[in-house]
Amino acid sequence: MFSPGIIGTVHRTVGGGGGLEERRIGERFKLALPVQLKNGTGTTCDISTSGIFFETESAYAIGDMIRLFLNFEDETLQCEARVVRVEQLDGQFGVAVELKSYVFC
Repeated sequence: MFSPGIIGTVHRTVGGGGGLEERRIGERFKLALPVQLKNGTGTTCDISTSGIFFETESAYAIGDMIRLFLNFEDETLQCEARVVRVEQLDGQFGVAVELKSYVFC
């Protein structure tokens, strides 16, 4: 699991750009937290109440349902999510998920 005391920094991000229509439901915040996945680990890039974008070495397909765990200082957020976008990055994958449910545990 994760080391205790991991703290992320939250910054509001600006939406849209380059002529693309903003389709996100919730306000996004830049937040770098470790992500625990069934097949590995990753790091969040941004997060909102409706979705998360994270980087990982694991490949996913659009439509995959996944479970991920985010470790906040004293609690862990367990999320059930659907993959909505995958980007190939330098040796890793950028994965955007739509949150279906989440609970602190």
